[in-house]
Amino acid sequence: MATLQKLRNMGPMLVIFVGVALLAFIAGDAWRILQPHQGSQSVGSINGEEVLATDFQKMYEEYSDVVKALRGANSLSEEELTQVKDQVWQDYVRNKVLKAEAEKIGISVSAAELNAIVSAGEDPILQQTPFTNAQGKFDKSILDNFLAQYAQGNEEFVQQNQMLYNYWKFVEKTIADNALANKYQMLIYNTYLSNPVAAQYSFDANNATYDIELAAYPYSAIPNEDVTVSDAEIKALYDKKKEQYKQSSESRDIKYVSYRVTPSDADRAELQKEMTEYAEALKAEDADCSTILRQASSMVPYTAVGWQKESYPEEVSVRLDEMAINSVVEPIYNQADDSYTTFKLISKETLPDSIKYRQLAVAAATPEATATLADSIVTALKGGSDFAEAAKKYNQNGQEIWLTSEQYEGMNIDGTNATFLKNIFAAKKGEYNIMDVEGSNVKVIYQVIESKNNVEKYQVAVVKRAVEFSSETYNNAYNKFSQFVASCKNVEDLEKNAEEYGYRVQTQKNIYTSTHKIANQNNTRETLKWIFSAAKPGEISPLYECGSNDNLLVVALTDVHEQGYMAIEKAGVTLRNQLFNDKKAEKIMAELAGKNFEAVASTANVKSDTVKHIAFNVPAYISLTSSSEPAICAAVTSMEQGAVSAPIKGNGGVYVIRLIAKNAKDGEYNAQKEQDALKAYGQRATSRFMNDLYEKSEIVDNRYLFF
Repeated sequence: MATLQKLRNMGPMLVIFVGVALLAFIAGDAWRILQPHQGSQSVGSINGEEVLATDFQKMYEEYSDVVKALRGANSLSEEELTQVKDQVWQDYVRNKVLKAEAEKIGISVSAAELNAIVSAGEDPILQQTPFTNAQGKFDKSILDNFLAQYAQGNEEFVQQNQMLYNYWKFVEKTIADNALANKYQMLIYNTYLSNPVAAQYSFDANNATYDIELAAYPYSAIPNEDVTVSDAEIKALYDKKKEQYKQSSESRDIKYVSYRVTPSDADRAELQKEMTEYAEALKAEDADCSTILRQASSMVPYTAVGWQKESYPEEVSVRLDEMAINSVVEPIYNQADDSYTTFKLISKETLPDSIKYRQLAVAAATPEATATLADSIVTALKGGSDFAEAAKKYNQNGQEIWLTSEQYEGMNIDGTNATFLKNIFAAKKGEYNIMDVEGSNVKVIYQVIESKNNVEKYQVAVVKRAVEFSSETYNNAYNKFSQFVASCKNVEDLEKNAEEYGYRVQTQKNIYTSTHKIANQNNTRETLKWIFSAAKPGEISPLYECGSNDNLLVVALTDVHEQGYMAIEKAGVTLRNQLFNDKKAEKIMAELAGKNFEAVASTANVKSDTVKHIAFNVPAYISLTSSSEPAICAAVTSMEQGAVSAPIKGNGGVYVIRLIAKNAKDGEYNAQKEQDALKAYGQRATSRFMNDLYEKSEIVDNRYLFF
């Protein structure tokens, strides 16, 4: 049973401190209740098969529980929850797409294969489970023992271990899904072959660098007016490169005004006044510091035990050594985090940084019976009884635990938790002690085994408050922003009126339904819904309150990029510029044809330079044209020293090069190694193949409507 306790023991360092950890749990908006929507209750679809919002919510919660278990955490941040949501969707899409393709060609993962993977114990995910031995390695016998006990159906065992069982089923499913994906991808990868000829060429090209003289004729030297590009030519190039302008998902562009509400001078003065009052309250001889901090909503929790000074805010820690006990520092302004701080030094003492101890909690029918039971256990222990055996008798592991400062400093330590800490700090090494758990019929037997690293610890009551805007300040900002929004009927109004109101218009392009932040603000799901569900190009959104309830936002939809092929009108600018360069290249190459290097270098508009250390596998950056030129890398590898190239058409201009030197790198040719390296290109091809597979799967992502 000790092994099965691992998952439940992750994180909290002792039974009493579990309560402290639970106080830190903030559900946040992780588990949003699905709101009724008109129409479909689908978060998306894959090849026409809908994914219901309720099913996605279940997968989302399941994976969130797994992540929390692995991290030993009770809650996840908003950013982490967003990552979970995306990971669940990506995994679901991948598995659905791959399984559909795998079925067509008869690929699957059998129960025997899955069992073989688990038995081997090499999959990294298995090492993260609690089914590990003393060496930290996955042990299938421990898993088998757990599953056998669970299968027996003992109600108490099943109830206590339901979370662990669910976790294992998730791991098992993940291993099977990954195995199937690996099979399918390896099938594609192994279709890519290499040969000794290609290997030798690759080695020769990559095992040398080249120094060249270069003459560059930039395209920018020829005005666009000197060449003509017709609509027919643009259409022909568009048809040729059409696949490059295919968009798998619809996206939209916006312009927006975002305004963050900040405290006024009056708000700052009011907080400073309050902080002065808190400082006076702390000075009282009978000051109840815990109550004062709670009433003040201090950013620093109250602690009834000492912390190392580094655990306090910097404005506090740098002053502690100079302070007398019971002295109070007047309010200090911290510009770095825009806050005021006042504090009182309550005590200072030398305490261990780390303590190793063990504990056993017991309870009986009455307080008297509990006291008798605890005394009898301590008597037996002093008489030589084994602590671990005694703990096992009461369904506890009695293991030795290291308690370090970082495990409790920064937490709200009061009541029973503070009493426990003070008791173990005061306990003598090896001595058995009994402590009451306040408000319960429980006694804790504990023994300090070892302590080390004595350090100075300070008990300080810290009232720290950030400067925040008042409701009046927010209302004033809201009213002004509301007037601005009301004055804007279209995009032109937004841009024209923003400056008058003191706001700035910004642009955000390529917003997808999977986008999480508009204007880099949190809590903009309603804005995203407007952008995709209600808006038409040129329209202005309502006023949205977002961020951490401190930001005002208005959006104008400026463009819609439909799923499928980009309209030629939108691709036309890029295509026209490419045609301009193509035609300029023709003119330049005709002008340079037949000239030697010196003649090319002396041609009008041509610039010369020496470029060293060009490598075949790294595109050369040419500063004369401010462009990356892989064509030069390809050309130079087949040249003899002193040879001059024909004009080379590049991205930024036309080039003529003369090879000055070929510099061999240190390296020994290994045919097999080179062939293996070339075969690795199959990994890139496999990735591209998978992307193509997804694009053809008609994936619709409407999660933004629900989450």
